[in-house]
Formats: sequence, structure tokens, C-alpha cells
Amino acid sequence: NFYFTSQSKCARSPPPTFPTSLEAARAHEPRLLSFLTMVIMCGINGFGRIGKCTFLQLLDQQEFAVRAINTSMKATSIQKYINTDSTHGTRNYVVRVVDEDTIQVGSGATVSSFRTVKLLRSRNPEDLPWRKNGVEIVFETTGAFLTTKEMARHDVDYVILSAPPKDIDTTPMFVYGVNDRDYAGEAIISVASCTTNCIAPFLAAAENIAGGIRDGSFITIHASTASQSIVDEAHDKKRTNRSIFNNIIPHTTGASKTVDWLFPQLKGKIKGTSIRVPINNVSMVDLNLHFNEPIEKEAFFNEMNEKNRFPDVVQLHKGQAVSSDFIGFPASTVVDYHGTFQLTDSGIKFSLWYDNEWSYCAQMIHMARTMNEVNAPQRVRSIRDASFVEKDVFMRVDFNCPLNEDGTVADEFRVRAALPTLRHILKEGPSRVVLASHLGRPKGADPSCSTDRFAPILARLLSEATGEERSVIFVPSGLDATEEDVSSAGPGAIYLLENTRFHAYETKPTAAGYTCGFNVDVFCNEAFSASHRAHTSVTGIDAPVKCVGFQLLTEIQCLDRMLGRSGEVSVAICGGSKVSDKLPMLKNMSRRVDLIAIGGNNVNAIAADPSLLDDIRGNRAEILLLDDGFGNASPDDPPLYSPCAGGAHPLFDAGPVSLNKLAAWVNKADIIFWNGALGITEHPFYKNGSEQLVHLLGQCPGDVVIGGGDTAGFVQGASGEDYTEKYDFFHISTGGGASIDYLTSETLPGITYHDAQQRPRGMSEVEEYRQLSINGKAKRKDISPNNTMYGANTSPKLEPISSASALPVPPSALNA
Repeated sequence: NFYFTSQSKCARSPPPTFPTSLEAARAHEPRLLSFLTMVIMCGINGFGRIGKCTFLQLLDQQEFAVRAINTSMKATSIQKYINTDSTHGTRNYVVRVVDEDTIQVGSGATVSSFRTVKLLRSRNPEDLPWRKNGVEIVFETTGAFLTTKEMARHDVDYVILSAPPKDIDTTPMFVYGVNDRDYAGEAIISVASCTTNCIAPFLAAAENIAGGIRDGSFITIHASTASQSIVDEAHDKKRTNRSIFNNIIPHTTGASKTVDWLFPQLKGKIKGTSIRVPINNVSMVDLNLHFNEPIEKEAFFNEMNEKNRFPDVVQLHKGQAVSSDFIGFPASTVVDYHGTFQLTDSGIKFSLWYDNEWSYCAQMIHMARTMNEVNAPQRVRSIRDASFVEKDVFMRVDFNCPLNEDGTVADEFRVRAALPTLRHILKEGPSRVVLASHLGRPKGADPSCSTDRFAPILARLLSEATGEERSVIFVPSGLDATEEDVSSAGPGAIYLLENTRFHAYETKPTAAGYTCGFNVDVFCNEAFSASHRAHTSVTGIDAPVKCVGFQLLTEIQCLDRMLGRSGEVSVAICGGSKVSDKLPMLKNMSRRVDLIAIGGNNVNAIAADPSLLDDIRGNRAEILLLDDGFGNASPDDPPLYSPCAGGAHPLFDAGPVSLNKLAAWVNKADIIFWNGALGITEHPFYKNGSEQLVHLLGQCPGDVVIGGGDTAGFVQGASGEDYTEKYDFFHISTGGGASIDYLTSETLPGITYHDAQQRPRGMSEVEEYRQLSINGKAKRKDISPNNTMYGANTSPKLEPISSASALPVPPSALNA
């Protein structure tokens, strides 16, 4: 609701941070709810006042990562530049200079608290490698590119202009708190001016009070900007050439024009002008509004309290504040209670404060978040988004555990991994929970692969975890079970179906599809390792509500971090064999991670055919071949050291030179993913490289994700030692093949997404006109974006274009 404070002085609030948990996110409006691991990868073109304030705010926002900045500033100068500011005070960020074009910025003691930022050095947008550095959205803050045609020269998906556009009929403007919900996927937008971001959200709220606004006028008392003269200059064409130190200078404002654009119903009814005053920051709008119906000041604020949809944008201050009290205030419209008074029975004078630097950047970041919300992939539907109260639940689990020779379960890891999800469901009081899993790869019914052995194990683990006696009822009919088969016990009963692969239609779904013989209200998938296959028990269960469990969600979050969605330094270690099968994964990851280390028998294959890496080299990732090591004609022969692969004999394990190179990367990485052994782990000598890697990963400062399959088995005891008792790895995956498939395609058949309820994506009439304008097919078209409401269109999205004849950015513009 509307924000009030009775403080005598405004607290300098830090930029609002995004919720750190789904529970906290639920307290926000749905428009702010997004998949929390999907970090928005940003770039900043220009590092002056707006570029700097944007960067400082993004450093404190966990859902953003600045991957690159285009600036002429030296790497060694940036720490002082961001930590000292005459307006916004001092900070304590540490800037580590990796090289002249790379820095790491952070404030904590751990490696993961630092973000790697590339420094770009070109005045020509075509030469800026935004996309290569993983940038998705560029904040265009130079002031040198003010049209869609100029901004389309950036090789990036989306551009946000921090100024009103010159081609107002082509480049759409979006102001958070006014028309941000009309955004429908446009590739290039403007966030208008700082003054517009102050006055427009207030007008949007006031328009719904007292029959709407009849007319109004305003004067912006604006702080000085970098475009003004410090001392008088020898020009007389404009008054801003006079010294800002000594004068109050009348000036123009484009806010009237942009208000007309944003509010067609108010066109010509709101007029304004501006004066510049000799302070360095924080401005005020002196606004007179006349309404269509009589309204008193207090009644206005009461209605505003009920109708203000954006309390993070429009706020009320009741203290006796002055301009400097609002420095660093993120709200773009702060209504001064004591500066508001009655003019007539239907007219009120308002005083609106705004930090023309900090709050403007906060508004721009809000729009970047909105753009990502519309354009990002659908959010995975978590178990926390579903209700299980008195519901019939079907839960697909993965109990495909290794067995001893006598058929007993050798490792209960996968059963234990399902416990958090199962306990969460049981805590809500379901009518029943039906579990299904496969075990092995039987061809039809095979008693040696029956899942009945897991019923007593699961009952014991649940009883130990809850302190209450629990039983699990085994259902021999499996996926053919009827309502009667899963109704023998009371409410909250747990049933475990027979092996899903005893049914031929599990792996080979029929054209008619599968019809479950019992009622299912909620389907929960907790079988990550099986989610890369469109099997009946994974994708064929019909239910009104579908979601994924905690384990599967954790798997996705870890892999998304590896795909560069967290802005961290990431290292992928790929061992094992069959490198040709892994090439699609490596190709995708080479655009996402910082280092790919390739070991195992893959090295021998690449030595024989170097062209295997043709599609992988030259992308973002550095490629490290672990190509020195030990081997011989066969593993039975005495080990011989070789400085490089491709010699007289194959390599069966990685050597010290390669491991030392890898260690240098591992020790500076935020997250490391390892899948595939570096040597023959069954051999007493050739398992040494993998063992050394386990020790390295166990002691490194970053988060380590162990890939599933044989790699997880090696770490958990197949090597003869259970390293999980010694080292606290961040996550051990339950799926090897599923991990590889997700890293390749970034989705899996078994992942359930939220229903698409986003705004229509595609181009509005304005967006279509922009395409024509860029290509020189249209000169002018009178069109108002608010008349079309940015509705969906089937036209393709804007693609960046090049313009070899365009002028480069002036040197001063990079820091203007």
C-alpha cells in the first residue's frame, strides 16, 4: 500500500533487493515472481553518471549480473571511481584486476562474492562483443545513440535507452509504474527521462481519483547536469552556457511531450517547463493539478492509499526534508506532504522529489526485470506452488539404486534424496501418495528387478526422519493399478507401485496414450535422472496440477548456474569417453561457461581428430585439454608418462601438468561441474588423477556439483573411499544422462513449467513500424502506442543490424 513515514529526515534506503526465497517472492506482486536462478546478464555502454549508478545498484541485486562495460577507463582506475562519489558517498568494493580488460568486483571474502566484468574499448557498437560475453540486455547510457536505428547496431538481444528517444514514433517508451505491463517483447526501448519517471507514475495514480485530471502545469526545479557549463562560455545561443555555479537557469523539458505520449487522454492538458539550480543532485517537480470533481488534500491521499499499485515507486514523505535527504532514494516519486496544499475545491499543488540519478537508474532496472520476465523461458513449477491438502498425489521417484549380488540395496542415496519432497507432501495432509519408480532395464516382469525391496527401506527412513511409525504399501499391479488397489488404507497412506518398466508401454507409449486406473489430483516429478526420457510415468500422467520436487529443482538450479545464468565464474570438467556424444553439450556450454576442461579417453579421441573441437573453440569458454598423463599400449603394461596425447601410446589418466593448470582455474571459480572420470577408475594406478581431482574439488572455495552416474558413484564410495564423509560437496546429482541432456538443450521432457500466463509476446503496430523505419521503408507514421496497447502481432522480432557508414561514438561520450 501507499508508503508513509513520519521521520523528520528521510532514511537513505538502499536499492530494493529481489526476494531471496520463493516465500518472500510471494509477498510481492506476481509481476515480480520469476524463477529465482534465472540471472539477467547485463552490459553497460558508457560509464558516466547513469552508467555508474546503474552498475552500483546492479552489484547489490542478486538477480542481475554485469558481464561487460564499455568504457575508456583503465582497469586500475575503476576501484577508486566506484568507491568514491561526491554525491552518493563512499563504498568498499574491492576490484581485482585480472588483466587490462578484465576485472572482478566484490565486497566479501569468498570467491563467489566477486563478479567478473569484461571491459570493452570500442566506440562502434558493431565492434562490441556483447553476445560473446553472455550479455542479454544492454543499458545504453552514453547519450550518443538516441534512435532505434543507431541502437540496433548493438549485437545483443535487448537494449534499454536511458534517455528520451529522438524517434519518438519509432522507439517505444516504457515507464515503470505507468505502462510497464504493456511491454510485449520489444527488442529496443527507451525509459524516457528522469523527470518523466517522476511525474508520470504520479499522474497514472492521480488519473483514477476525483473523476480524473482536467488539466495541470508543472515546473521542474532540476539539479545541474554534466551538459552544463561550470563557468560562462563564449556562446549566447542558449542559457545553459552560463555558469551553473552562479545562476538559476531557465531551461526546457521534454517531459510535456512524453506525458502526451504516455497519456493520450491528457494530450495538451499538462504543460511544463524547467529551471536548473546550482546543486549536484536531487530535483523537484512543482505540480499543479485540477481534477474533474472536487477533492481535498486528505481525501486525495486516502484514495491514493487504496489505488496506488506501485508503492515502490510512488511514496509519501511527512517529514521536514530538504533535497539532500533524498540522495540515494530509489523511489522515483516522493510526495512532500508539507509541500502539498489546496488551490481550489478541485485543484491541489503537489511537490514531488526525485533523485534524478539514483531513482532513474532504479526505474531502468525495474524495466530490465520486466523485460526479462516477459522474454525469459517459462518458470519451472515448483512443489511449493502446489497444494496437496486432501489431494490424491502421484509422485514419480527414482529408486534405481545399485544392488549387491544378493539383490539387496547397496546404496540408499536415491531413496534418501526423495525424502524432503515426500515429507513436504505428507505434512500438508494428502488423501494418499502413490510412488512409482523403475529399477534396471528389465524386458517385462523380472522378479530380480522388483521395487518391492524399497517399501521397507522407505518406511524405515520416514520413521527415522519423522519419529513416527510409517508404513509403505507395495502395489504389485504397478501402472495397471486400479482405484481399489490404492485405497486399501486410510487418509495419508503411501503406496509404492511395482517397477514401471514391467509394462511395455512405459518406454514405448502407445498412440492412444496412458489412462491411469486411479484418480490423480497432483503429479509431482522427483525423478531427475529419468526426466530426459518421455516415458509414460514421467510425461504421460494426466493431472490437473503438475510440479517438480525439491531434488529435481535443485538439479535444475545447479545446472542453470553452470549455464552462466548466475553471472559467476564457472568451470566444467568433462571426462569419461565418447566425446562425439558429448559434442552438442560442449558446443552449448562453450557459449556459457568460462572454462571447459576435457579429460579421460576424450583426450585420445581429440588427439586423433582435432576437428572435433572446431565448433567449440572461439566461443566464450577457454578450452583446457588435460593432455599430459600416463598410459601404455594397454592398462596391463607398466605406466609411462607422456607430455602430450597422440604419442606412441594412449593415455589412461591425466598428468600433473594438466592438473596444475586445472587447479588454477578451480581455485578462482564460483561453481565447478564435474562429469566423467579422468582415467580408468577400476585400475589402482590410473584412478590417481580422478582421486587428486576429488581432493582438489573438496578443498576449493567454490561450489562443486558432482555429475550423476559413475562420477557420483566414484565420489560416494565406488573408488574404495566415500569422499562425501570427508568433503561437503555443494550438490551430487542423481542423473548423468539427464544432466548432459539439460546442458545441451536447457530443458527436459519431464520438467513441468508454469502455464503461460504472460503478456502477449511479439510486435505491436509500433514495433512493426520500427522495422519499416529501420529498413528505410517508412518516413513518418502518426501512431500512439497507447491506442494499440502493444498487442500481439505475428511479425518477427527485431534483429540487430549493422551500419558501416554510421559515425563512431565521440571519445568523451563513453564517460559522459
